[in-house]
Amino acid sequence: MKTALDKVRESPGSTKARILAAAQDVFAAKGFEGASTREIASRAEVNISSLHYHWESKETLYLAIFERIFQQLVDLLRDEIVMPSSAEDARAVIERAMGITFDFYIDNPTIPKLLMRRMMETAAVEQTVMRDALGPALEVFDDWVRSFAPDRLPEKDVAFFMLVVQSVLLVSMLESPFVSSLIGGSVHDPVVRSRVRAQVIQLVLTLLRVDAQKAPGSGKGGGRE
Repeated sequence: MKTALDKVRESPGSTKARILAAAQDVFAAKGFEGASTREIASRAEVNISSLHYHWESKETLYLAIFERIFQQLVDLLRDEIVMPSSAEDARAVIERAMGITFDFYIDNPTIPKLLMRRMMETAAVEQTVMRDALGPALEVFDDWVRSFAPDRLPEKDVAFFMLVVQSVLLVSMLESPFVSSLIGGSVHDPVVRSRVRAQVIQLVLTLLRVDAQKAPGSGKGGGRE
């Protein structure tokens, strides 16, 4: 049986998909508690009855958004995460994977805002339900880290590593005077973007204790590798 997200993927221009896109914008701006289904319906240009026909509740929409985000990341990275046979291969894998992740976040600016709000919110959505929705994708990321660096990252540090990298990515993309002053401008400026992108990649290389020698092309450009 097809899920609601399956239907959105098959019909990206459908009413169901339009409502989900509107919900992503509203949740990013106001968080779960601050958002209302009426505002989401208004932004999607549908009536409230249509919203509830396509999506059972605000919580259903919220979970679907995060499930889609993490599945998009899995799909983007699935063919990039391969077991390296040398330090040079390891650098190349990290540069590709982190470059793609950085670009995905920066090219979809509501996503970092959503993820940052989710990190700060407490009991907005029941945790078990959230884990059930995101569990499969998060397990993939967890397995990638564990299998990629078994001799570089102690088992007890895997979750903390993921938290550190996610936090750096999200904070660097905040459009605030404080963050801009720290990184030397807006991360959406091409020059700043290229530099911060390279710094994030180098951070992961360092945390995973991969040979710090810089691979050719790692700091060039702001687009995908």
